Amino acid sequence: MSWQDRAARALRVLDGDSSGNGAHSRQIFNHVLNESNRDDYISRDFFNVQQTAGGLPEGVSFDQFVGLVAGHVRAELEGSGFADELSDDDFRTAALSFDEVIRQHIRFLNGVVHQAAPGEVHLNLWDLILRSRDDNASIYSCYRDFLVDA
Repeated sequence: MSWQDRAARALRVLDGDSSGNGAHSRQIFNHVLNESNRDDYISRDFFNVQQTAGGLPEGVSFDQFVGLVAGHVRAELEGSGFADELSDDDFRTAALSFDEVIRQHIRFLNGVVHQAAPGEVHLNLWDLILRSRDDNASIYSCYRDFLVDA
């Protein structure tokens, strides 16, 4: 099955899920099915995202760091976590994970940047997300309603 088939399956198994998690997840899959849209999001290594308050290691630029912690929905849909033989319940759980990871990073960064003396990397990641929500090609455009208090 192609990533497009798996995105379509995700939409089928999420049909009728009116929760915020389900609604955002459906938006994500509809978003990535339009191949002119980007599918990258801050997803990897939450621990290192948390630990960057003191800055990045010497020789690592912010863009390089973002590249290291970014995932891609389309590539992940091609992975074993979305194997064809998964039951619909297991596939649904996997499909909801994109939204859960995005929300985890948003909540963390929102909390950190509104405290005294936030780290530069956290401020830059937060700014990246805020700017990206206004870009229709970005996956973060699906989170305009989630970031209304930003």
